[in-house]
Amino acid sequence: MVQISLAILTSFVQVRLAWRYSSIQRIVLSVSFRKIDRDAPMQPQQNNLLETDLLKTFVTISETGNFTVAAKRVFRTPSAVSMQIRRLEDQLGRALFVRHPRHVTLTADGEAFLVHAKDILRINDEALSRFRVPQLEGRVRFGAPDDFGVRYLPAILSRFAATHPLVEVEVFLSTSVNLARRFEAAEIDMILTVSAQSDPAPGEVIHSEPLVWVGARDGMAFCRTPVPLALSSHGCPWRAAALAALDKAGRRYRIAYTSEAAAGQLAAVMADLAIAPLPVSLVDEQHRRLTEKDGFAAIGSYQLRLQKNPDIGSAAQAFADHVRESFGRHE
Repeated sequence: MVQISLAILTSFVQVRLAWRYSSIQRIVLSVSFRKIDRDAPMQPQQNNLLETDLLKTFVTISETGNFTVAAKRVFRTPSAVSMQIRRLEDQLGRALFVRHPRHVTLTADGEAFLVHAKDILRINDEALSRFRVPQLEGRVRFGAPDDFGVRYLPAILSRFAATHPLVEVEVFLSTSVNLARRFEAAEIDMILTVSAQSDPAPGEVIHSEPLVWVGARDGMAFCRTPVPLALSSHGCPWRAAALAALDKAGRRYRIAYTSEAAAGQLAAVMADLAIAPLPVSLVDEQHRRLTEKDGFAAIGSYQLRLQKNPDIGSAAQAFADHVRESFGRHE
């Protein structure tokens, strides 16, 4: 009976050892197959949360084109920055940078991901600002030229409402002359006004942009003599700067259309009835930018200035800071 028990026990021990050996083999094999081949297509990891630290490092490298320079900006070592990018690439399953001897460039996937990374960081900052900044209440009276109101105000107001939902913003859109008059009468807390680069106008410069001559893409208005112009109203620095450039070049002209808004000038341009001096940001594929080769001298730049009353409250001051920051992002 003892011999039978020993035999059974011996067999059990052998089977147990064989099973453990087999398990070890499977573990070794599974580990050996996890060796990463950087030349092979990358497989994304299962972590679905993108870390903002990794995104900040990625955006900084894309801006500097250099791991070492980016490491100094994010206060990390170059090796730590390299590890961060490896983690991000492993998580996405895509290579984000092409490594060169002294710099890096974004891959096609990297360029596509850069847009998302900036959006995520922006939303993250807005969310933190929404809850970290003390809740302000009050009313802000803000004036801006019509053209800038249409182009920039929607984004400015949307971001400000996200961080200061209890502040009421009253917007006045008009010409710079009318806005300045109401500002002097203390009817508006702050205004944006347009001035020529050389004019000693009051206020803080928050945006500057070149003025260029614009015609219809396939138009011929610029060839006519005298050349027909679509200009802004009297008192606008764009008008004065454009006419001064033509007078200096000795170019004959006639004022064919006048509009307080750039939209009216663009309408005449698109109908090939005139050319107009406009901000370069308004030029698109439908327009032709006229240069000295076409016989039109450079006009110069204009400035957008922010004026605010000295005794504005904290809500108005927060809005002024937000407007300044918004144009800084645009730059």
